[in-house]
Amino acid sequence: MTILDRHVLGTWLKAFGLIMATLLGLLVLVDMQRNLGDFVGSGAGLWEVLFYYLVLVPGNVPLVLQISVLLSLLYALGQLHRSNEFTAMRAAGLGLFRVTRSVWVFGLLLAGFVWYLNASMIPWAVEAARSSREEMRRAADARKPVPGRAGGFAALAYANEGAGRMWFLNSYDDVGRRARGVTLTFFDTERREVRRVLAKEGYFDRWRNAWIFLEGRELRFDPATGERAAPVPFAHRIEEGVDDDPELMLLLLKDPADLSLFELERAMAQVGSGDSIRYRRYAVEHERKRASPFGVLIVVALAVPFAVGGVRVNPAVNMSKSIGLFFLYFLLSKLATLMASFGTVSPVAAAWLPDMAMAAIALWAFVRLR
Repeated sequence: MTILDRHVLGTWLKAFGLIMATLLGLLVLVDMQRNLGDFVGSGAGLWEVLFYYLVLVPGNVPLVLQISVLLSLLYALGQLHRSNEFTAMRAAGLGLFRVTRSVWVFGLLLAGFVWYLNASMIPWAVEAARSSREEMRRAADARKPVPGRAGGFAALAYANEGAGRMWFLNSYDDVGRRARGVTLTFFDTERREVRRVLAKEGYFDRWRNAWIFLEGRELRFDPATGERAAPVPFAHRIEEGVDDDPELMLLLLKDPADLSLFELERAMAQVGSGDSIRYRRYAVEHERKRASPFGVLIVVALAVPFAVGGVRVNPAVNMSKSIGLFFLYFLLSKLATLMASFGTVSPVAAAWLPDMAMAAIALWAFVRLR
């Protein structure tokens, strides 16, 4: 690496490190303002709270990385241009890419680093942070004098279309892992009801990989006529073939954007139909997370011409342009997700559409600058 490369890269990395640390610190402070009171009220120890914030940071790296790269490049390259260093470099016969090649190389390394994190650490960190947060919130709720509040989910419905089963739980306690007021309906291949299990309580036995129902009755139906046979009461019943995991049921209630890469893959495997709106939403978010490393290079491609070409205007103008680009990216992401949900475009195309649009803008800016 030449002296010029070290100078350009060093100027950028100073700004990048400061902005990245500031944005991650702000995210932690916002989370503290929102959740720290519950954590203290849960009786959690210092190490539990510290563990939560340690695993919270890696999960937010992709969120702040791109905007940190953009803002730091706009600042660092703008500083070099305003001090006439870029003018001297160009006067010496160096092209724009030659001057910024160290930035491109480090951007490529960052993209590889994000890809590695997405494939290993980030999914674990997202799941660990959410699990730790929910556990401390449940403990805080349990200390409040509200009966039945801790760990409770009310009116939980779930459809396993591939297996022909429909669930409805009046409530589910994810601390004791018990469901109350269980209704499990079985359908044939023509979506006609053939059997229904009603139980006061139920739980999923992971050793048997089956559901166990307590104090209920079974109803059977003639699928051709709809006539119901006499109910068969039971005190204890094991449904060997029913392997629907309640944790996966709860997972499917969450927004796809809040799930990790591994959880999205589990959800897609469970939903199991590429023609459903739910499957396409998971698929879009899955492809978007996989495409996130490429976004780092696009940000570099956007920042370099904006920083070099817009130096003679007020720095606030460049900042406004960058905010406008991120707003445009957000709108394109929402539009692409909506189009994919209705099957207008494929999930892969929807995930890459915003990035391709930004890449086109970056190419136009480079051509215009030259």
